[in-house]
Amino acid sequence: MKGRNLLLGLGLGIFVLALIFLLFPFLYALSNVYRPKMAVGTMPASYNLRHLSLAFPTSDGQQIRGWLLYGEPEAPLILVCHGLGTNREDLLGVSQFLREAGFSVLTFDFRGHGQSTGHKTTFGFLEAKDIEAAIQFIKNKYAERFRVLGLYAVSMGSAAAIFAAKNIPEVKAFVFDSPFAELCEVVAFRFRYLPAPLRKIFSSLANFYGSILMGINTREIAPEAEASNLNSRPVLVYHGGKDSLIPVSQGEKLFQKIPGPKEFIRIPGVAHVQSYNLLGKVYEQKIIHFFKVHLEYSGKFDST
Repeated sequence: MKGRNLLLGLGLGIFVLALIFLLFPFLYALSNVYRPKMAVGTMPASYNLRHLSLAFPTSDGQQIRGWLLYGEPEAPLILVCHGLGTNREDLLGVSQFLREAGFSVLTFDFRGHGQSTGHKTTFGFLEAKDIEAAIQFIKNKYAERFRVLGLYAVSMGSAAAIFAAKNIPEVKAFVFDSPFAELCEVVAFRFRYLPAPLRKIFSSLANFYGSILMGINTREIAPEAEASNLNSRPVLVYHGGKDSLIPVSQGEKLFQKIPGPKEFIRIPGVAHVQSYNLLGKVYEQKIIHFFKVHLEYSGKFDST
């Protein structure tokens, strides 16, 4: 009887361990692919910004919602693209300082975020279509006013911009904050505290489940492989040295694949997408100056 109970206990223990091995990576993948939408609560009016609410369709049937903030009549338009699990409200501070510098701003919720349709994310792969749709909307409605465009993006938004790059020649300059080079490596980094054998098993399973949930192989979600499509367009990259979500090594790896004029700014001790919070006006002035120079806009802001 004791031997039988021992075998039952051993079998139950093995079953529980196997369940943990299978379930934990699945829950990790599920919680990242299907994130709850954050409601858009703060409006541009709270920042004394006049805006136009708008909606436009993507080529694959999603409906994207956003805001257009008008700048000076001859100013370029800057697309402002948020990261995973947030919405356009998250970057209202960025939209504000760009608008105050004279630029017009188009900011929107990616699919599966905010007020846009959809319920899952693909970490920039299909979100590229949202950026393409935003630019097509501008071309259809405001072609005469907005002929020169720039793009500011954080985290996942940077990946979406790179995947869209070959289809958006209208964008002449890019700013990326906390970008990643390869999703599979980011997933492995998330399990870095586990022993090496477990880390490999858990990250492999998480990538496997994520691929099934998205309908896209996670190995295809590698912005570094598409970075050449930025061509000769200038790129400014910020990355925090203490980023625990996307390590600075990912930003550096991506940066190496960017072909055109480029600058990488590493901010020691800074977490994910927190460079602006630390640097404040220095960050604002650097980005404003970058867009002014590369979009050939004199503007009304003295960045010197």
